[in-house]
Amino acid sequence: MNYELLGRQIRKQRKLKNYTLEQLAEKLEVSTTFIGQIERAKGIPSVETLVKIANVLEVSIDSLVFGDLNAKSGNTHFINSIADLTETFTSKEKELILKNIEIFKDFKNSAG
Repeated sequence: MNYELLGRQIRKQRKLKNYTLEQLAEKLEVSTTFIGQIERAKGIPSVETLVKIANVLEVSIDSLVFGDLNAKSGNTHFINSIADLTETFTSKEKELILKNIEIFKDFKNSAG
């Protein structure tokens, strides 16, 4: 396992949730030092701790372990935000949004 990647992903997700090290440690019932060590790849979490981290940060374990393999770098937060904002939309409403994005892309490309 790439513990440096794991640590970066945990830090990234923690910051996206606007959690401090102290807040995350408190939610996990571990020390702030331990979370800092995990984020710097100086400490190795148990499977149980890794599951707790994923649950608290509301992300999948594979996204912490493997990073953003299925998304272009930096797009994960954007994609997740759109998914969250549109989760109650119907399929037809989502399709309309997609068409508007395509129109915007075409306009941007032609203007540019």
